[in-house]
Amino acid sequence: MRRTTGFVIVALLLLSGTATALVAGTDTNTRSRGVVLFVGDSNVTLSAGQVMARMTLGDHYNDAYIPVFAPRFGATIRTHDCARASGCTTYNYWQIRLRETLLKVQPDAIVNDLGINDTTGPGTQTTPGYAFYGAKIDWFMRLIPRTTPVFWTNLACLIEPVHLWDGCKVVNTALAVAQERWPNLVLVNWAVSARSHPEYLVGANRSNVHLSATGASAWIARVTAAMDARLPAS
Repeated sequence: MRRTTGFVIVALLLLSGTATALVAGTDTNTRSRGVVLFVGDSNVTLSAGQVMARMTLGDHYNDAYIPVFAPRFGATIRTHDCARASGCTTYNYWQIRLRETLLKVQPDAIVNDLGINDTTGPGTQTTPGYAFYGAKIDWFMRLIPRTTPVFWTNLACLIEPVHLWDGCKVVNTALAVAQERWPNLVLVNWAVSARSHPEYLVGANRSNVHLSATGASAWIARVTAAMDARLPAS
């Protein structure tokens, strides 16, 4: 009887251990930390590979984010909403785009890199440009549910083309102040991270506003760190 009882106990322990191992091996790598909607300009599009790698591999392999992409090449905050930019008189692209997107996707967070294409000239309050930039930020933020955090990266002015510096400073100042009006706006300080790294942009002598492969990796690393601090792991 003692031998039988001992065998049963050992068998139960082995089965229990096997069950635990199965749970441990299959449970953790299915978790989602959150759905993240990326909006912005061509730098988001061109960084898609680095975004996927950073948010779904490495230390996020078993607790991955789910990136969803909705950028537009050349986008500003007030981007033209016509099929052809020539002759377009309305600049409500994001109002339309986000309304349709948010009907289909309910993101836990939004990442926004808009800004650099607005630095080329002042424009007006309802057109591309850095004039009235606080009002433009407010216009955009009203398109987002107030419960959804918006991680907005500022601009690394010191490594951007020199002729964009004036507009660049206006954009960054407006973003910094906007945090006081919008509790769900999380400013990601890309300006500090990239200011001494001209290699983060493509082209020599500040001739390009697009992120290099190295720059894209550094950019999404900075964004993901900010998100990790705000969005708890599963």
